[in-house]
Amino acid sequence: MKRKIIVLIGLVLAISLAWYFITLDRDYQPSTDFDETESHLLVWSPYHRNTYRNFIKNLAEDDHVILFVPDTIDSDSLFNELKLFGVNMDNILLQTINSADIWIRDFGPLFLLNKSGKFKTISFNYHNSKRNTFPYEYQNLFKERLRASKLVSVGGARELNGKGLAILVEKHEMANNPKLTKEQIGKELKKKLGVKKIIWLKSGLPQDELRAVKPFLDSIYTNGAGNHIDSFCRFISPNTVLLAKVDSSELITNPIMKIAHERLEENYAILKNASDHDGNPLNIIRVPMAPLLFEIEAYENETRTFIRSTSYLNFIITKNKVIVPSYAQHLGSDYAIAKDAEIEVIFKSIFPEKKIVMLDCIELNRNGGGFHCITINKPKKRKEKKQLNYFINFSL
Repeated sequence: MKRKIIVLIGLVLAISLAWYFITLDRDYQPSTDFDETESHLLVWSPYHRNTYRNFIKNLAEDDHVILFVPDTIDSDSLFNELKLFGVNMDNILLQTINSADIWIRDFGPLFLLNKSGKFKTISFNYHNSKRNTFPYEYQNLFKERLRASKLVSVGGARELNGKGLAILVEKHEMANNPKLTKEQIGKELKKKLGVKKIIWLKSGLPQDELRAVKPFLDSIYTNGAGNHIDSFCRFISPNTVLLAKVDSSELITNPIMKIAHERLEENYAILKNASDHDGNPLNIIRVPMAPLLFEIEAYENETRTFIRSTSYLNFIITKNKVIVPSYAQHLGSDYAIAKDAEIEVIFKSIFPEKKIVMLDCIELNRNGGGFHCITINKPKKRKEKKQLNYFINFSL
């Protein structure tokens, strides 16, 4: 009898241990922009020096920053430059890499965590995959194994709430994976990211369309990222999304405003009729769209008028701040000044516990991006749950 009890206890213990290790490595979800951050990852750009110095200075006041430095740049000189600018270098780690591409949000790693405190890192295919050496460099530097996916998927085009819900833009995803259906794209994201539900929006902002051979409208050319969602729609909690809007008074100011309005309202209708991961209606907060910016630029043998990919929603959340693109300083118009002031008030109401910092972002907008595009927030690892002790005690 005693022997049977010992065998039974051993069997229960074995089952408990097996269950523990099975559940320990399950239910991974991507980190989000509103998770607690261990470090912000950036690639230094000497071509956007003014923007980067101000941005990094604000980040490093309270948060840790891993700044990847292309090997064509002297790290010691950069260290001294940033220190002289007033950056808190105690919060900066410089890492030399070969890549000089700054859009780390798009091609960099995506971090996943589960409730047991386990941590995974994944890298998707990228447009310029043959030139994208960063995932391999990151893996070697930090000894973190990267899982891979052949799906072309860029960070600025995905919004994830960390609970199994993803918002994607159909026009972007189908253009980047022309041989795949929406169902096939969704299947891969469910497999790699634990996505349980996808909300498909239709199009991004017209000013964020890719650089085109022909004018987008009249003689206006675009030079954007290509319908990236982070320029117009962002999760700020598992159930709350910010969505850009065009005020009715702006519809007659420019035909592009009318196109933007139509696209945004179509997306709003989709979100309004959708539900979150638990089946509850989404909390949608509308945020005014940034002022349009037109600039004349030499292109090949002619001059062209480009519309820049301006956006208030390409912001970054830090420990104590929200860093939001600003346009008043560059444009200098009463309209832009009033817009910036309105946005600051709105963001303060959304993030009452944080300081709202408005920073000029035009240098990045000219190349189709913003603050969110040049950063990845590496989440702080969660503490592992004490499941093992529970099972052992229960078994005995």
